[in-house]
Amino acid sequence: MTPSQTLITLFIFSILSFSHATTAPPKLPKPKAIHLPIRKNQTTSQYYTTFVSGHPESPTIIDALIDLGSPSVWFDCTSYVSSSYNRIACGSSKCKKAKGSFSCLTCDSTPRPGCSNNAYGIFVYNPNPNYLTIQELGEDTITVYSTDGAYVWFSYDAPKFQFACADSVTADGLPGHNTKGLVGLARNENSLPSQLSSYFKLAKKFTLCLPSSSENGLGDIFIGGGPYYMLPSIEDQSLSLVTTPLVFNPNGPRLLSDGELSYQYFINLKNIEISGKHVAFSPSLLSFDINGVGGTKISTTIPYTILHSSIYKSLVQDFIKESSLKKIKRVQSVAPFGACFDSKTAPNTITGPAVPNIDLVLEGSNVRMRLYGANSMVEAKKNVICLAFIDGGVEPTTSIVLGGHQLENYVLEFDLTASTLGLSSSLLLKNTSCSHSRVY
Repeated sequence: MTPSQTLITLFIFSILSFSHATTAPPKLPKPKAIHLPIRKNQTTSQYYTTFVSGHPESPTIIDALIDLGSPSVWFDCTSYVSSSYNRIACGSSKCKKAKGSFSCLTCDSTPRPGCSNNAYGIFVYNPNPNYLTIQELGEDTITVYSTDGAYVWFSYDAPKFQFACADSVTADGLPGHNTKGLVGLARNENSLPSQLSSYFKLAKKFTLCLPSSSENGLGDIFIGGGPYYMLPSIEDQSLSLVTTPLVFNPNGPRLLSDGELSYQYFINLKNIEISGKHVAFSPSLLSFDINGVGGTKISTTIPYTILHSSIYKSLVQDFIKESSLKKIKRVQSVAPFGACFDSKTAPNTITGPAVPNIDLVLEGSNVRMRLYGANSMVEAKKNVICLAFIDGGVEPTTSIVLGGHQLENYVLEFDLTASTLGLSSSLLLKNTSCSHSRVY
């Protein structure tokens, strides 16, 4: 069943569950958490979610790219029809709260969502063609689902949800065939988790579980906190998370120039180890300079971790050395990867190819993210696996950008109140993953 079919099934189930009521439907219990599905496009290595927007009489199913560092939600409104849509007017209290572009937009065509006069404009960013534009800020009802951490239960309407109503040009270049927009998860008031946690009065935290594949089920966005059950495991993953601080890059990338801290998520990486041995590189690369250059960022739109050249070269060199000690045969590299191996010489295990472990040592008491073969390697072609890290050059803005492949099948809890990242061990160690069917 596709994600869209899953949501439609849930929507119909919700209606049928209460179809016996001839008067007003019974009041639903306050949700303890909200759930949205994640699927992975295997061709583009990008992650998507799906939600329903618009008036119940004419709902629109939106497939949207997940961008951890983007501050807003937007989608292509070219064919969007909804009687409950309203544009946010310039000068209103809502536009001041949104902190957009400080622009008022007009439209000479027939009025519709995305084409209004005296509409407030906000910045909209498409990371794939690296395209930034100003689009109309509007609001409408979106439908989301509650969860107990194991299954999704009831559908809930979140009225007056704010998003940018973009044109088709803005959406050009989005990976995938049906992607209409983007959901930003950044730490600001207009992001998806911030709006939903505020409306439903939930804890200001959200959690990602990125799937390595959508063939056997979908991944998760939890909004509001745990528990988190990754069936068939009966363990509540929220109880075993280790935490490391989320740090602000004081001069890092932002869409505004009003003094706000960077929306993106940075962590303090202290060092990298391969098979317990320290990888040598300048520790200054892990800090921010006066221009905000350096540090370690988490990204859902970068498929593979990108490293400053000096870090990359040391990592590859040490990994090759440790692999040779394990009798893993090196073969010709496959671009863009710098170290590739004969997969027949690295037996497969529950955590992927039996290659040297890579530990990302983080700030905190014995906090580390251990990358096993499933997250450190990628199959480049038949019988060839490659170290899934990319050389970012000698002058990257960020020294290390942790990409999606390295994050798959880990539980990542972003606590925006405590400003911490909660991190699980690899779910593969527990005979489970981030691919599930949560329909009850």
